[in-house]
Amino acid sequence: MIEFPTHITINGRPIGPGEPCYIIAEGGVSHFGQIAKAFQLIDMTIEAGADVFKTQHYKTDTLVGPSAPEWRNRLRSKELPDEAIVQMRDYCLQKGMPFLCTPHDEDVLPFLADELKIAAFKVGSGELENWPFLEKIASYGRPIILSTGMHELEQIKDSMNILQANGCEELAVLHCITNYPAAPENINLTVMQQIRDLFSGPVGYSDHTVGTAVPLAAVALGANLLEKHITIDRDVPNAQDWKVSCDPSNFNAFVKDIRIIEKAISGGRKIISENERDSIKWARKSITAAEDIPAGATLVKEMFKYQRPGMGISPAQIKSVIGKKTNRKITVGAILKGDDFDIS
Repeated sequence: MIEFPTHITINGRPIGPGEPCYIIAEGGVSHFGQIAKAFQLIDMTIEAGADVFKTQHYKTDTLVGPSAPEWRNRLRSKELPDEAIVQMRDYCLQKGMPFLCTPHDEDVLPFLADELKIAAFKVGSGELENWPFLEKIASYGRPIILSTGMHELEQIKDSMNILQANGCEELAVLHCITNYPAAPENINLTVMQQIRDLFSGPVGYSDHTVGTAVPLAAVALGANLLEKHITIDRDVPNAQDWKVSCDPSNFNAFVKDIRIIEKAISGGRKIISENERDSIKWARKSITAAEDIPAGATLVKEMFKYQRPGMGISPAQIKSVIGKKTNRKITVGAILKGDDFDIS
């Protein structure tokens, strides 16, 4: 077991077991290089009631080498300058929405940490074996949310150890499948428990499936954090995030469903709720007379039926009734009561 605190805190919000699921609205690069669209994504996050808005920051020529010119061209159109990231952060602050950002290369780390003073870092799955990067980001001493797509448990353990050895004291880990879109049959949400078995901190899920069924299932399985992409636009050429994103038509309902699921999985030992007690009368059954039973008769099971409502003696008590003598006549259909027979 790799020992980390069971909870982390980001912008004053505790995250971990017993706390509401921390919902990350992943704006990513769905602004497509337009600051006005970024503001729309933030507004969408606020309206839905997610916990934090997150974007991504990188310098294209640092992130992608010259050997992949097509990838460079594809990402360059979605790159925003530092000033735009500041505007996004400030817009979030103005609206009371916490702001996070994934750094995709080492060059943007000082800007995010020292100038924006970002409260925590999200580390994308692609950096999990980039140990120099992990060493650097851990050295800032901020809480880290680590995605784990494309890696197995031993590699995840190695990355946790690297972060811990270099100054990371608060860590949350997200199960993730890095595929756009990811097929539900490939998700294997049981991996969240496998991560819990080797790590004591908060565990969650970063979703790349179409729709909301799989991330809602992750919440039902106890995800402490949940990351879901959001978008304004669909059918965008040379882009993939929109395929796995919520949009204004369903993001509000998605967040609301998460909070409903949290209510449904809360609680402890199985008990009868106060609201449920009212249902006992109509849903349970009582012992009733299948025939007219005279006073002084010895009770046998053939004299009874088991019928609603449940306001009398439970059928579970039938053995304690058999063999007793009646104190009075019991008419057919009557609910058997304790004073109808001799309890001695």
